[in-house]
Order: sequence, then C-alpha cells, then structure tokens
Amino acid sequence: MIKINSLCLIISLSFIAGCSSTKIAPAEELPVESGDAPLSGPDYDEIVEDAESEEGLFTIHRNGSKLYFEIPDEELDKEILLVTRIVKAQAGTGHGGQRLNNQIIRWQKSGDRIMLRSIIYQSLSDTSHSIATAVQTVNFEPIIASFKIEATGPDSTTHVIDVTRLFTTDIAELSPLKKFDARRVDATRSYIEKARSFPDNVEVQNVLTMETKKSSGGLGTISALLNHSMVRLSDEPMMPRVFDERVGYFSVQHVDYGRDDHRAERRRYINRWRLDKKNPEAELSEPVKPIVYYVDRAAPGFLHEYIIQGIEDWQPAFKQAGFKNAIIGKMAPTPEEDPDWSPEDSRNSNIRWVPSTVSNARGPHVNDPRTGEIITSSIEMYHNVMNLLKNWYFVQGAAVDEEARNLPMSNELMGRLVRYVVAHEVGHTLGLQHNMKASSSVPTDSLRSKSFTEKYGTTPSIMDYARMNYVAQPDDDAYMFPMVSVYDKFAIEWGYKPIPDAKTPDEERPELNKIASRQADDPMLLFGGLSNVDPTQQREALGDNHVKSSGYGIANLKRIMDFLVEESGTEGENYSELKELYGSIIAQRNRYLGHVASWVGGIIGERKVFGQEGPVYNPVSKDRQIAAMNFLKEEAFQTPDYLLDPQLLALIEPTGSVERIMDSQRTVLASLISEGRISRMAEMEAFNGNQAVYTVEEMIKDITGSVWSELSSNPVKIDLYRRNLQRSYLNVIKQRLDNDSVNGETRAVLRGNLRVLDQGIKDVTKDISDNATRYHLNDVTSQIDRILNGE
Repeated sequence: MIKINSLCLIISLSFIAGCSSTKIAPAEELPVESGDAPLSGPDYDEIVEDAESEEGLFTIHRNGSKLYFEIPDEELDKEILLVTRIVKAQAGTGHGGQRLNNQIIRWQKSGDRIMLRSIIYQSLSDTSHSIATAVQTVNFEPIIASFKIEATGPDSTTHVIDVTRLFTTDIAELSPLKKFDARRVDATRSYIEKARSFPDNVEVQNVLTMETKKSSGGLGTISALLNHSMVRLSDEPMMPRVFDERVGYFSVQHVDYGRDDHRAERRRYINRWRLDKKNPEAELSEPVKPIVYYVDRAAPGFLHEYIIQGIEDWQPAFKQAGFKNAIIGKMAPTPEEDPDWSPEDSRNSNIRWVPSTVSNARGPHVNDPRTGEIITSSIEMYHNVMNLLKNWYFVQGAAVDEEARNLPMSNELMGRLVRYVVAHEVGHTLGLQHNMKASSSVPTDSLRSKSFTEKYGTTPSIMDYARMNYVAQPDDDAYMFPMVSVYDKFAIEWGYKPIPDAKTPDEERPELNKIASRQADDPMLLFGGLSNVDPTQQREALGDNHVKSSGYGIANLKRIMDFLVEESGTEGENYSELKELYGSIIAQRNRYLGHVASWVGGIIGERKVFGQEGPVYNPVSKDRQIAAMNFLKEEAFQTPDYLLDPQLLALIEPTGSVERIMDSQRTVLASLISEGRISRMAEMEAFNGNQAVYTVEEMIKDITGSVWSELSSNPVKIDLYRRNLQRSYLNVIKQRLDNDSVNGETRAVLRGNLRVLDQGIKDVTKDISDNATRYHLNDVTSQIDRILNGE
C-alpha cells in the first residue's frame, strides 16, 4: 500500500480532486512561541460537569448552547474530509441531501491555540526529491479559524476548544450564503441543533438563519438545518488506480513534480470504492466491506423493491471483477430499529427521495482526494422523476406497449422505469461517467430483436443516455428498457478487479491494458462522452444508423398521434396532460432530427493509446452524409402534417403551431449551416479532395434546393409553414455572413448560392398569381439584396 502524508487542492470535475500517489512534503508547521501564557478560562471539570458528552473521533461536549471539541494529540495534523449538506430547508431554497461544501481540513496546535486549516496542495512531490522543498513553499495552508484552548484533558493529551461560532456565524470558507443568495448570517437566530461523535467521524447539525437578497415567502430570511460531517481519512490510503481515457471513470488529479519524466506530470486516478476480498486467493469472494445503500422510507412504498433491485442490478458487474455480494440495497432502519441511525451520518450511503417538482435524479459521491477512494454517497431521487419517466416511455414506447397508454401508468411499469434510473445513478456513485458512445455499437435492426434486447437491453451501457426502445415496431416483442450491460461489467472489472501482484499504480497498468484492449475486438465495450463532432456520441440516440433509427422513431410518433387525445385524459379533467404529452412528442421528433443532422460533417473518434492500430479520427463517409441530408429534406424541411391535427390543437392552445414548426426547422438549419460544421467540412475537402467527401457547396446546394423547392413547381404556391422555413433560411445565412469568423471559402459559397436563388426567384415571380406567395418572394429578393449589398 502507498503511504501518503498530504493532500492537494480539489480540482472540480464532477467531484474531482487533485492528489498524490507518493510520500508528500508536509505543510509548514506554525511556530510555537516560547513562554506561552497559562491557559485561561474554565477548567476541564467545569466544562464537562454538566455537559452531555460523547466519545469518538473527538470527544464532544454540549454545555447549554455551547459545543466543545476535545481533540486528542493523536488527531492533530490528521487530514479530515469536511462535507456540509442540507438536512431541511424552506421550499424552493434547497432540499435534504444537497451538498454545500466539500474540502479537506486539519486541526493543528500552535501555542495556546488550535488552528483549523484548509489543505490546498496543488503541486506535489515525493519528499526524496530535491524539488520537494520548493513545492512545500507553495503549499502553505490558509487558516480558516483559530480557537483558544479552553482546557486540557486529565492526562494532558487532549485539548478542549469552544467551536460554537464555527456553526453559528459566517465563516467565509464554510459559508453557504452564496448558495442561498443571502447577505449575512444572523447569529442571534442560529444555533447548534445536535452533535454526535463516532469512531471515524463527527456529525454536527446546526440551524443557520440568513438575511436574503431575495425575499423568501415575504420574510426576507431563510433558515436551514445543515449537517457537517468531519470524516477522518485513512492513515493507510487505498492504492489508487491510474486513469485511462478508454474507460469512463471520474477521477482525481494533481501535478506531480517528483516523477522521472523530465517534466511536471498531471496524474489522474479513478474514483472507486475500496473493495478487498475476504479470501484473496479465491477467484470469487465476498468483500471485506460491501458497498451498502440505504433506501429512504420516504420513497413511495410500491417503489421500495424496485429501488433495491436497481442497486443490486450491479452485482453481476462486480462478479465479473471477482466479487460476490459486493453491492447491497437495504431499507433504512426505522427509529425503533436503530435510534442512532441517520442519513446524514457520513458512514451511510443513501437513496434519498426528495419532495420536489424537479424532474430529475442525481448520483453524486464524496471521495478521498489523495487516492480517489469513494467514501460515501447520497443519491437524490426527485419525486417528479416519475413524471419525466412517464413522458419518456409514452413517447418512446406507447406505439408498441399498450401498458404505456394506460395513464396513470401501473405501479409495476413505473417501478420498472424507476429501477432503471436508480441503476444509472448508482453507476455514477460507483465512479462511472456517462457513456454516450455505447448505443452506437448496436445494429439498429437488432433493437427490434426480442432475443438481442432481452440479453443486452437498448444499449451496452446503462450509463448511456439511450432511454427506451423507440426503434421497436409493433409486433416486434422487443425488450424496451436499458439494463446494466456488457460495457458496465467491463468497466467495473477494469476499475475494481484486484491485481494482487502489483504494489504500485504503475505496476497495475499492464494488466489493466490487457482488459482495456478487448475494445479492439468488441465495439460494445467502447467509451465516449457527449460530443458536438462525433455523431456516435449523442444523448438519447439508439443504434448504429440514426437515419434508420429516427425513421422508426418517427413512424412510432405518427402511430401515437392517432390515439394521443383518446389516451391522455380522463372525463372531468382539463387538457394539461394532453398538452404536456404533445410537447414531449414535439421534443422527441426534434431529437430524432438532431441525431441525423450530426452525421453531416461528422468525425467519428475512438480512444486509443500507442500500440493500437488505426487512426483515432475518421470522417463520416460521403454516402452516410448524403443519406442524412436526404432524410432531413423529407423529415425536417417538409411540413410535419401528422403533428398538426386541428382538433387536437384546438384543445390545448389558441395559436402556436406555426411558430413551433418554424423554431424546429430553424434549429436544424442553424445546426447544419454552423461555423464549426462548415469549417470541418472545408478542412476535410482540403485533405481529401471534393470527390471523396461531401462538400460545403454540395450541402448548401442540397439545403437550398429543398427549402426553395416550390420555385420549380407549376404553379408556384408557397404556404405559411414553408414561407416561415424560407425566412428562417435567410436569417441563418445572414447570421453566418455577418460573423467575421466565417472563412472566405464559406462566405463565397453562401453568397454565390444567394445570388443563384435571387435570380431563380426573379425568373418566376412575374407569373405567380397567388398574392401571398408573390408578396413573400418580393420581400425575399429585397432581403437578399440587403444581405449581399448592405442596407
């Protein structure tokens, strides 16, 4: 195991912090003045006589409104993780479990005072290196607060300090004022609620009242119940595992000046729980300490079993890494079962149910920034995540699953959907990032296969944003949900498999590289985050052919529109459900269009290291770009009549459909004719020649021909939806030409196409009998003149 004596500055990357894997130069100690005055104030017996005391990491004493810490000498200079969370807050200001602060501290004695210091190491070095002294000079630790020693313990090895003001006043480094948008803390209305001490942590809850900049409920103040956890970091830190960009883990990082690389090297270690086998010799063994999540009893009762299933869905992944029963879900104990149990106790990881109208869930975790070891986690499931899931599954599954049409959905179906979200968020708390690339490795038509989807789900990774199986068509009988799948098992194996012969992180790398190299033979193991360039790394996309996948998805939306009014309301209720679901259908269609548009000018990337064959980046083939553009001509630039049912629209809005369709089309146009896309396409043409790639000129010509297709019809008549599309086209072109960053070639192509368009309009305008069309085209020629020649 590595011996680590200090930390470094937390560097935010989800909850990422810097650290060192070597023995680090200690921080400079405060000088102790000679001839310190005797300790003043009440003696030890007077402090503890009437106090409520509890032994643990520190002995704590509650004496009236005051809180004392009795800190042993052996706990001075130790590194402690301080985490502050909300326990309760006024509606709209925060919620239970939300984290406000996360930093490393140490208590340090100087003369007759105890200093609370923040550890801010950013640059590190092994103490054996000559540069260690220089590194130490830039690692001086700021003092958060200073406390007079009120008394010493009976054996003179402990020091008693009054820490009341730490929790009742505004300490800048610990202040939650910014979170609550408040001006100051009112100490007269702030107090310590309770304090507990455990063997490895101290928990303090306090009520903090703050004067707000914005009135809360007309009062101008906010009161919140906060919990502060002080957790002693291990004296024997877990051996860290070196980060590899081919496998998606959150990480901690720092700059290490003590390596033999002739440069300062940025070192990254993955975030993961410490798992050690009970039987190190066994191929499959239970861990010494399993990962346990406690389920909040505030969650609806029918969901309890599904939440536990979502937690334990990860057991097969850990089995692949050599552990059985490594992750366990339990109901949180009742006060009768364990009066001392608390979700705020940092020893407990929780699935919390938050009474909030936010339609989301979060999976944060707290880690030891020296090594990346995950210490605790509090997953937040907002109550309205169920409404989000209902909308998702209705627009993605109701065409093929009649259960999705029965609103409200059954408890069994909602439980299955919540189970998916829980498993996804648990994955984050195990250290895993989103894997947006996973779904693109699955052949689109395989998603219509019952056997394939029952084995793999909708994507090889539940950490993807793939959602439900919108590709499946009626009578396919395909499985509709994501599951913990092959990439997830691969990633957990890579991150958690013990490598007993390795004594340092670098010694683990050959074995880890063998595991990662499987990606070369199995694309379902590939990892990639969200990308604006790579069409295989998109959110909420399915399959390897987004033209085909989106076509299937739109076919299902058309089917849903046939029964939307019938299935989305009950007698006596208003039409709010219908309006919400219709909006979800519009949003889903827009996603499908965006998935396809990303293939035009796209570049596919694959994470590789030296020694692996083939390029890292490959442009999308010309054929696939043309296929994408042809799809957009039909689905994006033609008016989607199936979304414009007059009877439906008359139930939910007086106006708005025209603007809604125009906004959608403008978004696609702006995406296609964007500076980034045009620059990529121009560069690909320069490298490969215009015969091998889909050129900027071809793209603009295809878009123009589709948007203005009425000019070649007889008679020429353009309806309102198409007129709006054409106005959007001109607005997007104008925005691009007004931008000085557009390169000369692109400018020439855009201006040249405008001139051709202008002449084409003038050639047909004189023969147009429809007044609305003629007025529109006359205005268009005036607009083109202003774009080309200025006002």
